[in-house]
Amino acid sequence: MADEHDEDTNDQTDETEINSGSEEVDHVDASETDADADTDTDTDTDASAVDSEPDQGTDTDADTDSESEVTDDAEAFEDISGVGSDRAESLREAGYDSFEDIRAASQSALADVDDIGNALAARIKADVGELEVSTETDAAVEVESDEEVEETDTVETELRPRGHANKTPDLDPETARALGQKHREGKPAFRRQDHHMKKRTPESWRKPRGALSKQRRGIKGKGDLVEAGYRSPTAARGLHPSGFEEVRVHNVDDLEGVDGDTEAIRIASKVGGRKRERIEDVAAEREIRVLNPTYVEVEVGDDADADTVIATEATDE
Repeated sequence: MADEHDEDTNDQTDETEINSGSEEVDHVDASETDADADTDTDTDTDASAVDSEPDQGTDTDADTDSESEVTDDAEAFEDISGVGSDRAESLREAGYDSFEDIRAASQSALADVDDIGNALAARIKADVGELEVSTETDAAVEVESDEEVEETDTVETELRPRGHANKTPDLDPETARALGQKHREGKPAFRRQDHHMKKRTPESWRKPRGALSKQRRGIKGKGDLVEAGYRSPTAARGLHPSGFEEVRVHNVDDLEGVDGDTEAIRIASKVGGRKRERIEDVAAEREIRVLNPTYVEVEVGDDADADTVIATEATDE
């Protein structure tokens, strides 16, 4: 009986060990399964993280591009006259991110921005328009300038006097000789003593009266004294250097009785432009020389007289 009891006990013990071993195996298998599941989960998480990384990089690139665009606009705003970095930042804060926004805004709206007054707003509007024009390529501008140069011909002009400016008088031999002598000898200037030494001393002639005056004593180089012997020849007195006798005129009626062969007219300084033109036209018809004519601009090489050019212009008007 004792042996049978021992065998039963041993059998129960073996069954218990087998059951416990199976439980341990099941526990180990379950733990391994959980570990595998955790590994798969971690792998999926890493893959999703890896997949999400390019999206984050794309967003970063987009943000960088937008920031660079804003920075470029801010730098472009600083190119506007009177707009510095602070005012450019104020424009950006007010919602103006590009030149199109500024062009679309009114001057009063720009004036309401901080640090932007009405005067600066007007300048900004003007400069933005100039910047828009300046966006043309240099090549296009050069092509246009070359075309303009080719189309425009260079015309040389010169000033010519109206009327018979080159007319000479009919002089007798004695008058011609006296006129040549007058031109050849000339006349001293007769300036006041020591006029060059003091600024307050004018050049107008005054007779030196000092006892030790070198000019009064006639020392050479101290200036000539006014005395007899400097007068011009009798036949050439009162004549213009050209040989004409001068006649002063104020209107067309003063031309009556003027001899164009020996006399020339000088128009008074108070005569206006319209009356002067009529006087010059009548003088040209009567072949009377005007000593102070009006100069007109004509093309170089044009053989037409200046009075003809003026007559044509008057007809066109």
